[in-house]
Amino acid sequence: MTLVRLTLQSVLARPRSWVVGLLAAGAAVLLTPGLALVESISEGTRRSLIESGTGDLQVYHSGSTGVPLMLVGPSGEAELTPLEDYPAAEAALRSVEGIQEVVPLEVGMGAVFRGNYLDEKLAAVRAVLREPSSEARDARLALRVADLRRTLERVARDEGNREQAFAAEAAYQEDREALERIVSADFWERFAAEPLPALELIENRVARLAGEGESVSLDYLGTDLTRFAGAFPRFELLSGQMPPPGSRGLMLGHAAYEQFFKLPIAFRLDELHRALERGARLADDEGLRTQVDRNQAELPDLLSRLDVERGAALQSALARALGHPGELEALLKEFLTLDDGNFDARYKLFYAELAPHLPLYRIQPGETLSLRNPMKLGSNVPVKVWGTFRFRGLGGDSSRVNTTSLVDLVTARQLANRPTRAELAEARRLIDELGMGDAGAPATDEPLGPLTIVDAEPVKASGGELVVEREVLADTFTDEEMKDGSVLQAAIVLKPGAVPEEVTARIQQLAGEKKLPLATVSWQEAGGFVSGVVGMGQVLLFLLALMLGGFVLLLSTGTLLLLAKERVGEVGTLRAIGMQRRDVFLSLLLEGLLLGGVGSLLGAMAGAALLSAAVGQGISVSDESLQFFLGGPVLYPQLKAWHGGLVVVGMMWVVAWASLVPAWRGSAVEPVVAMSRRGD
Repeated sequence: MTLVRLTLQSVLARPRSWVVGLLAAGAAVLLTPGLALVESISEGTRRSLIESGTGDLQVYHSGSTGVPLMLVGPSGEAELTPLEDYPAAEAALRSVEGIQEVVPLEVGMGAVFRGNYLDEKLAAVRAVLREPSSEARDARLALRVADLRRTLERVARDEGNREQAFAAEAAYQEDREALERIVSADFWERFAAEPLPALELIENRVARLAGEGESVSLDYLGTDLTRFAGAFPRFELLSGQMPPPGSRGLMLGHAAYEQFFKLPIAFRLDELHRALERGARLADDEGLRTQVDRNQAELPDLLSRLDVERGAALQSALARALGHPGELEALLKEFLTLDDGNFDARYKLFYAELAPHLPLYRIQPGETLSLRNPMKLGSNVPVKVWGTFRFRGLGGDSSRVNTTSLVDLVTARQLANRPTRAELAEARRLIDELGMGDAGAPATDEPLGPLTIVDAEPVKASGGELVVEREVLADTFTDEEMKDGSVLQAAIVLKPGAVPEEVTARIQQLAGEKKLPLATVSWQEAGGFVSGVVGMGQVLLFLLALMLGGFVLLLSTGTLLLLAKERVGEVGTLRAIGMQRRDVFLSLLLEGLLLGGVGSLLGAMAGAALLSAAVGQGISVSDESLQFFLGGPVLYPQLKAWHGGLVVVGMMWVVAWASLVPAWRGSAVEPVVAMSRRGD
């Protein structure tokens, strides 16, 4: 008690010593809300990953060279060994205490080839030709053919402008000559009599002059679509419908649908609208003005995609919107001449008046896309687009997670060119029939080695590689067909209150008991680069804490050393009346701890008050690309008791270290020397 009283009296008698407390308080003011923010961001990312398909844990084959990654990074897909008997593994996992749902998954990359505008017009003419003959059909066909003819004449004019650059290419000259024949009157007279051969000529010799089209990359998750939608609460259907159980199908991520399949002019208008809502101005932002210019530069491409009926309707709508008549291209150019004063009104008019007459999307729910996995050998897989979806609250059209699409497991296996067990059995039978196997070799469930499965009628062997016939996939599949194939990984959703570490231990125990090749990773590891970004934030906070701690340590040490020199006489008096050196050392050390403790406590309280005042009802996150990392459109930093406690203990520890040298030196002065200095 005597030491405590002496410490309190010394602190109160020397206001200069309060500098140490102020330093500790300043560091605590910064670190307390910083720790709460980083912890809240980490928690937001955890919720985002778990609730958008990753689950609390990921299960995969223990013999894999890689680990599951839900978002494919620059290194590509993870190298995973398939779980061949997945139904048995899933049944075992469902028996584990704490597991609520098991969702099979397969991460992959698909490619979709989009033809150019001439391909689209040729397809439109073919579609009308396939209709039963009638007066209405003949009238529509005449309009489509007239529109196709005008488009080809425009292509001929464009090619005339660039013929000089490609004059030396023989193939180009042949295509150019074919184009000149096609735009002649004789060709269109023959077209009326024999339209299909004429369309073939245009498609084979002229369509490529309009451009090669475009290949779109599409990240996808192969899964049980119905189970996936029910297991993850962020899933939100936006258009179309979910595929009925047992139906093959594709659910496009809304961001992918907007970025890759929407009319580019409309998508840029959406980007401009979002930027202006965030406070940007066209007059001040050169990048936004470039977007406006690009829209005007792409008007010829838009006009080439319009048929006669749409063009006429669009021209009338533009005349009403602008208040005067004119040619379609001139009206469009005037409408798309945008500035800060007219953007909002014209953006609303675009969707209210113009969009109904435009080919706003290249594909609609109910139509079919042809997918191909560019990383695997295999054929194109046609799959029906049932609708679009997004993960609610995790960003919009610029969010990476919303560019991921969903496809059924049967289609995903064919995209990966991975055979089912039935196909493997058929391959073994063919090997035996063709005499390609080793005589007397025992049957095995191991993979066969070189095996290519194609959509072909004959079965043939060449160079030791077996080519197995596979029928084109039907639109539906049975439960047995889905269970017959392998699965690369599965997401584990835990019951409320379940501890991931305990469930992981139970899974490992189960795998050992039942000889199952199962391994697990947490959501952090499966999150890949997303978790890495959050980890970088934690590292930066740690570095900031080290810098602040070092700053407090140096200044506190210097301040306390100066105070210790001033107290040499006082220390000598205390030593002369019987106080031991140890007691003097403890008194000086307690002085530093008191200053650091009170200062850091007041600083933590001030930091908490500042955080509460600044945050209020949460921090609005307008940048859609950040919403995934922050757990939604609003960040709610939650200050917990341990945040403040950790900061206070940390600052007290720093000040304690700063007090050691001054306390040691101050207590080391001999009483005689100290008394003489006091007399001086």
